[in-house]
Amino acid sequence: MLVRDALSDLAPVRIKKLFGTEAFFHGERMFAVLGNDALMLRLPEPLRSDILAAAAARPFLSERLALTHGWVEVPYVSELAHLTRLAEAAHAAAARGRRPAKRRFRRAGKRRSIPGTR
Repeated sequence: MLVRDALSDLAPVRIKKLFGTEAFFHGERMFAVLGNDALMLRLPEPLRSDILAAAAARPFLSERLALTHGWVEVPYVSELAHLTRLAEAAHAAAARGRRPAKRRFRRAGKRRSIPGTR
């Protein structure tokens, strides 16, 4: 599939199976998912608003609810060059996104002896 090849050429990218399809990640952030008839992309604003206003994409719907967070569906009938440009924008936005929170572990302190023991 040409779209998959274009997505996998973006560097760095990691591909994972997700819900029976392939999802594309930049670091820990997902930016694209291959659908049956459309490519789902997480686009930054104002690109997301512009592409929806031009009717070149539709909001991504899950359980009949429009999800926020910038996800849109771009039909595969779009030109490959257009899909590639949008995927590059989604990939770049994922790179600029927030870093995942670091897990903080409490260091084990010295064992305190309890009076009357030992």
